[in-house]
Amino acid sequence: MMTGMGRWFLCCSLVALTGAAACTRQGEAEAPREAAAQASPVAASDAVGLQGTVKFKEDGGRERFSLKPRDNGAKLVDADDREIARLKWKGAALKVSGPDDVALGYVVGSAGGALTVRDGEQQQVLYTLARQGAGWRLNDMKGQLLYSMWPEEEGARIQDGTGADVGRVKLREGKVSLRDAEGRTQLSTRSLLDAEAVACLAFEAMDLPLRVALLFHLQAPPSMERSAP
Repeated sequence: MMTGMGRWFLCCSLVALTGAAACTRQGEAEAPREAAAQASPVAASDAVGLQGTVKFKEDGGRERFSLKPRDNGAKLVDADDREIARLKWKGAALKVSGPDDVALGYVVGSAGGALTVRDGEQQQVLYTLARQGAGWRLNDMKGQLLYSMWPEEEGARIQDGTGADVGRVKLREGKVSLRDAEGRTQLSTRSLLDAEAVACLAFEAMDLPLRVALLFHLQAPPSMERSAP
């Protein structure tokens, strides 16, 4: 007949074995989740600002241009590190200027979330990038639709004003690429950028510094401190 002390030891042993088995099952269940989390790429939409210099390359690997962050904006340079344009915050407006610091235009946000691209004197609205459903549409000064873009699986899609495909942005294996309508890579970067921001580079009706300014404004919008009067 089992004594009270023997029954107590038996119960303790069963509890210990049950706990060990539970821990083993929990560890086996958590291991795949942890491995999956480590293998999953970070979504570009989670990026805030520029994570260092952003280099854009052509399909063959040749560098086309780079965007270098600065304390109050960024600098656009060509493949030989020659300055193309300067982007500098002026309150809530992003000033776009040439190497001589002469203003080429301004990108200004509105309360409704739209971005207006204005001339160097800020007297005329040249383009308006506004939300349309889940995507964006770019209109010229007369209100004519030039481009539309919207998110899709693994990136974004861009069409011109007639509804014809212009290109796509693809986010794959840590690489962000802008492709033409036939799927050929036009530009690519290993930097973490939002697909909709990169899609602005397909707006070829605009000069490159203004396209990059839209990209920068979407990727690194002004902080509350900059927006304050």
